[in-house]
Amino acid sequence: MDTSGENIYTNGSYQHKNPAWFAEDSAWKARVIYELIKRNRLTPASITEVGCGVGEILWQLSGLVKETEFFTGYDIAPFAIEAARKKETERVRFYLADFDVAMKIPADLLLVIDVIEHIPDYYGFLQKLRNKSSQFIFHVPLDLSCRTLLKPQVIRQQRKDVGHLHYFSKEHILWALEDNGFTVVDVEYTFSETDRNAPRSFRAYIKKQARRFSYFFARELSVKLWGGYSIMIFCTRNE
Repeated sequence: MDTSGENIYTNGSYQHKNPAWFAEDSAWKARVIYELIKRNRLTPASITEVGCGVGEILWQLSGLVKETEFFTGYDIAPFAIEAARKKETERVRFYLADFDVAMKIPADLLLVIDVIEHIPDYYGFLQKLRNKSSQFIFHVPLDLSCRTLLKPQVIRQQRKDVGHLHYFSKEHILWALEDNGFTVVDVEYTFSETDRNAPRSFRAYIKKQARRFSYFFARELSVKLWGGYSIMIFCTRNE
């Protein structure tokens, strides 16, 4: 099976392994995006998502950001866009297309949610994004931690199951954005399923409480130690 680059999204391999396209996480991701929009007093007339998958985040966000007129999603996976188009409204539209070719007019706010880690040449990808907006929100899993360095099989499994090609710490992704002409304005850690779901055993309960305790008292250390966190980043384009 070809698991390199874009092919797994166009040939159905990703769809086969992840038929829901993680739509179950979309509601809380949309809420975090909404909080960043409010906190930074953004008033976008148009919001575009690159790599929108089945479109659930954009659809959820359209119900939160009432003042935005247009929501547009692009993806190269026909299976995902077929599902996304069932959510279309007068304000929300989805397209099976490469954003770099299809986007003729820059968006007021560009969303790139859980995409960069899948792109073989993510530096080249970031360079293409810069011309498509002046304001951006990225969401990136922080796969590098003490836990994954000691247990590399965790990362290997993610590579096989969800197609992660690159692995980031907070510093790595912020440096990459700065290298490519972005200014980081605001960040927000997001929690893994381990922290959001009810524990299934006493051992899982103890682990969850330990994670919560360490995060409360030493956030940065906790993220680096335990892993399983992601980061939502609002940034602007350097002129």
